[in-house]
Amino acid sequence: MKRSNYPTLMMMALMLSTMIISAPAFSQTTYSINSTGKWSSSIPATCNTCTINIASAATLTIDETVTCQNCTFQGGAMTITNHTLNLQYSGTVTTTNFVGTALTVAATSGKMTVNAPLSLNNSTITFSGSSSITTSYELDLTASTIYLNDKSTMTANGSLGTPLKLMQSSRIVVGDGQSSSTATLSVSGPLVEVYDNSFLAVSNTNNGYYNWLGYMYYATTASSTPTYHNTLNNQLNCGAGYTKSCAMNAAFGPSTLSSGGLVSGITLPVVLDDFNAAIGSDNTVALTWKTQMETNSAHFTIERSVDGETWETIGMVRAQGNSAVASDYSFTDERPAGGTNFYRLQMVDLDNSFTYSEVKVVRTSVIGQISFYPNPARDYVNVSLGNGNAGAGTATVRLISLAGQVMQQQRIAQAPGAVVSFRVSNYPAGIYILSVVAADGSRDSRQMVISK
Repeated sequence: MKRSNYPTLMMMALMLSTMIISAPAFSQTTYSINSTGKWSSSIPATCNTCTINIASAATLTIDETVTCQNCTFQGGAMTITNHTLNLQYSGTVTTTNFVGTALTVAATSGKMTVNAPLSLNNSTITFSGSSSITTSYELDLTASTIYLNDKSTMTANGSLGTPLKLMQSSRIVVGDGQSSSTATLSVSGPLVEVYDNSFLAVSNTNNGYYNWLGYMYYATTASSTPTYHNTLNNQLNCGAGYTKSCAMNAAFGPSTLSSGGLVSGITLPVVLDDFNAAIGSDNTVALTWKTQMETNSAHFTIERSVDGETWETIGMVRAQGNSAVASDYSFTDERPAGGTNFYRLQMVDLDNSFTYSEVKVVRTSVIGQISFYPNPARDYVNVSLGNGNAGAGTATVRLISLAGQVMQQQRIAQAPGAVVSFRVSNYPAGIYILSVVAADGSRDSRQMVISK
């Protein structure tokens, strides 16, 4: 090197060093998505230190390969179909956050590749088709859910220092319950930590959970003494009589990983809320209920009883199957029994296990549509319970004077179109009472007039 060039080279090096040192840090950029639209229309394909706020009624569709570094997603819904969402950090290791967001990843090549810590808070990610997610750092779920449906896969890579944490009733559900589903979760490196009321469910024998390290269970987030469960050699639902052969680090469904360790069977019921029964003006009974969470639920069987002991099935409503959001259901009993009706729900899971709801009681009036004619009556009065009063047993109809004397009494079947007739030509003119007592003891009374 010639000495004459040395000062020039030194000056260039100094200038370059100054440029690097003084290069400004990326500033936070916020994008507000107020209506349904595409990523390519509003956000750069590579977004650094971005906050994406999505309105509650809006859906943001990722329609190109996207790289988001040091990003936060808040609210609304997102979809990925046949594209890849790369989540990374830039500079200092920074967590990517999803807060109150519902993300759907679908089709054969929908992907999430996560090369940064990832936190889900009150969020849901649903994978379907052959979509996939791969993580390489810590993954924290807080009051959140990951669904792996169809043939989707999840691979959690990393190390002991980058755990997979399920906290505050979070869950990972592997498989949608259909026999064609071959979804899998593979954990290679991190410890799985299961906190308060959280769980991991594997739907059927074609769905697998692979873990070389076992997992830690914490009774509460404040617990200082975790319980360690080894899932290395569980051999659940495999071998002779099953679709999968046994492998050292594999468990197959139906199985559940929760506070009791890894056990065979889906042990967690549907979370049922707001089960109600109400009689309508047309004497039908409307049943409504809501689920806050469903894991591998198959259907609801609606059962009715007239005595609270002997039950009959009167209908069935298909369940959502897997859901982390509130789901509303309804059923109408078009022909309730006369009098007292007891209702309950049998909540049936895909493995045919079931639990029952609480019992609701409704009293229908088989005499709610009592009618009589003619009125005033001279020779005869005909009494009908109407077509809406079908029920078991018979009702008693009495003609009573205002003094309380029973003038006549007859029994009438609690059946559509049933009519009884009273001869009244021999009674003095005046006001009388028609009283009907149903088989269950419910009653109704109406005034009638006898004229001469």
